[in-house]
Amino acid sequence: MPRMKSDPVDLTLFLAQSVVDQPSLVRVSKRGPTVMVRVGPGEEGRLIGRQGRVIQAIRTLVRAASDPRERLNVDLDAPRKV
Repeated sequence: MPRMKSDPVDLTLFLAQSVVDQPSLVRVSKRGPTVMVRVGPGEEGRLIGRQGRVIQAIRTLVRAASDPRERLNVDLDAPRKV
C-alpha cells in the first residue's frame, strides 16, 4: 500500500491550530530535522498539555505521517525572556 506524502510543517500547523485559542498566531518553521512551533503569548501550556501529552501526541502523528528515513522532532519555539 503506497504511503501518502504529507508535509510535516503543514500537519504540525493544522494540529497546533486545533489545540490553541488563537490559531491565527501559530507559526511553524522547519530548521533541519526539527519542526519549530510558536504560539501566541500564554498559550504554550495548551500546546504542551498536561504532563506533555499534547505535544507528545503531535510529535507521534507528525513522525508517523512523514518519511520514515527522516527523523523529525517537533519542538516549542518559545520567545526568549531577557
